[in-house]
Amino acid sequence: MTAKFIKFVKENKLALAVILAVVGFTLFNYADAGKISDIKKRVRSVFTPKPFSLSPTATETRNRIFYSPTETIITAGPENNGLIQDTHVEFVLDGWQIVPFEKTTRFDVWLMGFDGGWKEVSNRVVYDLPPGQKTYTLLARAKNSQNEYDNSAAVRTFSTNVSPYFKKLSISNVNYRGDYNKPQNEKIAIYNNSSGKQVNISGWKIVTKRFNFSFEIPRAASVFNPRDLSANDPIVLRQGNSVDIYVGKRSPLGVNFEENSCTSFFSGAFEGYDALSGYGSCPAPDPSSYNQYGVDCRSFIRGLSSCREPQLAYYQFINEPSCREFIIKNFNYQSCVERARNKADFYSGRWKVYLARNEEILDDLNDTIYLYDGQGLLVDKYSY
Repeated sequence: MTAKFIKFVKENKLALAVILAVVGFTLFNYADAGKISDIKKRVRSVFTPKPFSLSPTATETRNRIFYSPTETIITAGPENNGLIQDTHVEFVLDGWQIVPFEKTTRFDVWLMGFDGGWKEVSNRVVYDLPPGQKTYTLLARAKNSQNEYDNSAAVRTFSTNVSPYFKKLSISNVNYRGDYNKPQNEKIAIYNNSSGKQVNISGWKIVTKRFNFSFEIPRAASVFNPRDLSANDPIVLRQGNSVDIYVGKRSPLGVNFEENSCTSFFSGAFEGYDALSGYGSCPAPDPSSYNQYGVDCRSFIRGLSSCREPQLAYYQFINEPSCREFIIKNFNYQSCVERARNKADFYSGRWKVYLARNEEILDDLNDTIYLYDGQGLLVDKYSY
């Protein structure tokens, strides 16, 4: 039996191999449990391709590097790496979604050096920056309706270069209607509108654009003294104070000076647009100081203008020479200053400076005047 089986197998090798293959395939496909089913799963897991996918972190990284849903450009504002002499800054932004293409008016901006972080704005953003010297960088990125933003923000770096006194002192008025080589009517006025802070402006510079003319604001006499014309006091402007700079005129008093409650004694020497303001009332002598004189003397004194030197005829009060001497001594600028100098309202806060130039410094049609502080930083500009 064994010999016959061996002989049968040898003679039918091919048929037996086919039968074994069929049986094995049937067992492999229809086994419900056990090792065969497990082997089947393992084999299929190896040879069946799986779809490729990235983790959320990897996907975000890929998008930041290779893909941005929006694009952003800065269409207006300070030039990149530019220097501006202002504290008011405006930017105009433009942006769009890439797919599908769609314009957007939503942006995030961050002005580094000023903002604390990102903030949402429209396509126009305005900043009022503090005065001084500082460098800022604006980052801007467009956003779509799904709040997806530009992964590579538009960048603009710029610097401000303005004085700590920027807009606190201003060029308040300019008279530019002079005649060629006759600039007597040209005048520049500077006003201190800061709150409670006094500023020394001697040494500051004024520059005119059209003629490219510049000059430093000089020193002056805080109290005019006819016996001392040195005028070495700094021009200090308190809140509400001003200085008038007359381009083509010479000082009728021979110096630059600040008006006070007694300078009206010289009002006759001034005319036109540099007339004295008439500040104060030139304090008169106290009546008790001349009560000892006669009725005629006292009546005459009471009728005098306190801001005028009286013109006495040679014969007046010839019989009362002490009265005549009192009038001459007490009704003049110097005696007025002695009586009023220590009073709170003695100083007017209005200064007068005279350049005495023979040529114009201002254009008759249009010009820009710049005011710079002692550090060369812009304080104000005036255009007409």
